[in-house]
Amino acid sequence: MKTDDPPDGVPGRTRGTRVAEWVLCGVLTTAVLLTAVEAIARPTAPWWPFVLENAWTLSAVTLGCRAVLRITEKADARDVEGRAGPPPDHGPAPQDGGDVPPSRRSGR
Repeated sequence: MKTDDPPDGVPGRTRGTRVAEWVLCGVLTTAVLLTAVEAIARPTAPWWPFVLENAWTLSAVTLGCRAVLRITEKADARDVEGRAGPPPDHGPAPQDGGDVPPSRRSGR
């Protein structure tokens, strides 16, 4: 069984974020194609400006939704990593040969 989760147990991309990314790609593609039609054909239909403006507005809204989903997804991943437990405490780091007995330090 294949999953999108990495081996360390941190959840992968959620379904909502993936769907938002697919929708964003589709909306951006549509907006770019409509802009190309505008540049080449110069449509004069009375509804054309409405369609063109709303395609770009929808892409901005979709981008915002995807950003919010991704931010919450990353925050959830950090929470999962934080619950894994603190790193082991090995005590203070040795300073100036702290692990070596004074009789074995060089220069004496």
